[in-house]
Amino acid sequence: MSDRSRTTALRRLVTANALSSVGDGARFAALPMLAAWSTKDVFWVSVVAAAGRAAWLLAPVIGTLVDHMPRRWSMVGADLARSVLLLLLVVMLVVGRAPVTVLVLLAFASGMAEAFFDSAAQAVVPALSTDHELERTNARVIAAQITGTGFVGPPMGAALWAVWHPLPFLLDGVTFLASALLLMGLPERTAHTGSGAGERGVRRLVRDTWSGVRFLGRDQVLRRLMMVVAVLGVGQQAVYAVLVVYVEQRLGLPPYGYGLMLVTAAVGSLTGARTAARAARWLGSGRSLKVSVAVSALSYLVVAVLPWWPLVAVMLALNSAAVVLWNVCTVSLRQRLAPPDMLGRVTSGYRLAAWGAMPIGASAGGALAQHAGLDVPWVMAGLLLLACLPLLRGVASAGSGSEEVGSG
Repeated sequence: MSDRSRTTALRRLVTANALSSVGDGARFAALPMLAAWSTKDVFWVSVVAAAGRAAWLLAPVIGTLVDHMPRRWSMVGADLARSVLLLLLVVMLVVGRAPVTVLVLLAFASGMAEAFFDSAAQAVVPALSTDHELERTNARVIAAQITGTGFVGPPMGAALWAVWHPLPFLLDGVTFLASALLLMGLPERTAHTGSGAGERGVRRLVRDTWSGVRFLGRDQVLRRLMMVVAVLGVGQQAVYAVLVVYVEQRLGLPPYGYGLMLVTAAVGSLTGARTAARAARWLGSGRSLKVSVAVSALSYLVVAVLPWWPLVAVMLALNSAAVVLWNVCTVSLRQRLAPPDMLGRVTSGYRLAAWGAMPIGASAGGALAQHAGLDVPWVMAGLLLLACLPLLRGVASAGSGSEEVGSG
């Protein structure tokens, strides 16, 4: 592929992510309000919120399907499916109310489509970017996602909801459609899996899924990164699950203080995305991973010791920037270490470890805050991450490419 074709394809990929992320941000803000509007049962409102993440339990199988399909059409199909789902919801809202069970099914189906899209999008990047540009390319994609879901989409979704309830979902459906049309222009890249060549159907699906799981389990670097990302998920959710209570009761801020803390964290994420590629190039990937984990750990411990709201805001921003640096480096490392025909499975398996640990962290954070105090989840998160630092030894010597080799 020529440099010009590669640049055009990457621009399409980044723009498609930006468009759909704006719609996602609008939906993330409006869907809980729609659920609360449809039912007064708090349990069902929480089920709607959890249903989208529950779809990632199928991630290993979804990753195998992505590896069996042309990556471009995995992304286009996922976007079109989400567009249709959202536009059907708009029709239901125009003619009446959407039952909460419909919202649960929609959230789960959208989560499955998201798993298809994300696995294929990360798997297609190495075909569109040179090895030494992987960090920069992944950072651009992540920055587009953060801008849409963290800044533009949520306030737009809340504002559109206030004007007319179907509007935020109409926006989401249209942005997915626009994203699909952009992605149709990507060059074709078909994945060919070599295992089980003589098998078909469910048997081949099970065999290839198991081969992906075994690859993740056997590769020492990826195995360690999965362990660390699970701890990152536990720590982050332990803190964020009780953050709204912490802000009001421990910091003494008014209710809007919670929103300000979230905005501060989003600013840190965007700053991290803008600087991650330079940091990885300057520090090297191995050191970048250690720095990101150490900074996250220390930010939690500083908040536990010094609960002063301006300092808490700075620590949340710093923590978010460090998490994005981790994400950029680990995505790039997976793209270097995994065989091209297994990238979908490797990405999905890794994401399952990350997402699967989050409910554990949220539950632990709530229990600790209730029984031991609001500072304790921060202490737990910081100490757990410090304990993970030895797992990152030797990561810098993994992978290939520049001297920073393991962009983990």
